[in-house]
Amino acid sequence: MVFGGVIAGGLGFLAAEMNVFNTRADLDGIDRTLSAQADRIATLENAEAPVVETPELQDVQSSIAALSDTVSLIEARLKELENRPAPSGEGSGVSAEYAEVLETLQASVEEQKSEISRLLENALSVEEATANAARAAQAQQALTAITAALGTGAGFETAVQDLTDSGVENIPAALNENADGVAHLLSLQTTFPDTARAALSVARASGGDDTAGGVGAFLKRQLGARSVAPREGDDPDAVLSRAEAAVREGRVADALTEIETLPAPVQDAMAEWLAAARARAATEAAVQDLSQRLTAN
Repeated sequence: MVFGGVIAGGLGFLAAEMNVFNTRADLDGIDRTLSAQADRIATLENAEAPVVETPELQDVQSSIAALSDTVSLIEARLKELENRPAPSGEGSGVSAEYAEVLETLQASVEEQKSEISRLLENALSVEEATANAARAAQAQQALTAITAALGTGAGFETAVQDLTDSGVENIPAALNENADGVAHLLSLQTTFPDTARAALSVARASGGDDTAGGVGAFLKRQLGARSVAPREGDDPDAVLSRAEAAVREGRVADALTEIETLPAPVQDAMAEWLAAARARAATEAAVQDLSQRLTAN
């Protein structure tokens, strides 16, 4: 009885020290992540839509209309003069004066036509700049919507379509593939402990956990104990401890890098979690890549 009590006490102590039931898991990281996400989502929701400054075309159009009227009047006057009989009289003074008037009018017509051409070119440039600014604003709004969706787990099909409509080329495949939404970060964080425990069980059953030896190993296998604080080493328990720390801090891509060093059977035990994590990591990378491209343009 005494020996049994000692064993029971030892098991209880070991369970407490190794945090078998994960009651001492570091939730501070998750709380900080949630708080940061809430602040970011609130900022995005309260942000005013970008204002596209569109140059006023009315003044340009008025100038073109006025010049066109002037040219029409001058051309009519010029045609009238050209159709008149050449003035007759003694000497060449009248003819020279008449020719000078015609030449002046013709020069004025050409000058006004050049001005109209210049104004038309400017109007086209302004219109093109306005359209480009509107497309850029639409793309930025779409990217903001996708970023907000990552924080809530919602879909973002409309935002991806807006990117296409705004003329964005080479939209990352991950945005189209995951447009119906990706796993919320909190979901990945809260489901990781059970997933890691199942994976570690597979590793120990196959002899893949080289730290499992003696009585300590037996107790770990029986109790499902695992490290919940990140530690060095390449054994499955150490790898999973670092992966969990990365997930708590929102570094899903870093967690995947750690997990990909594990044997295939161990990864297979985490297949569902890995699929969700990979979709989220790919989408996050796509958003970052697209954001850099839009900023560069």
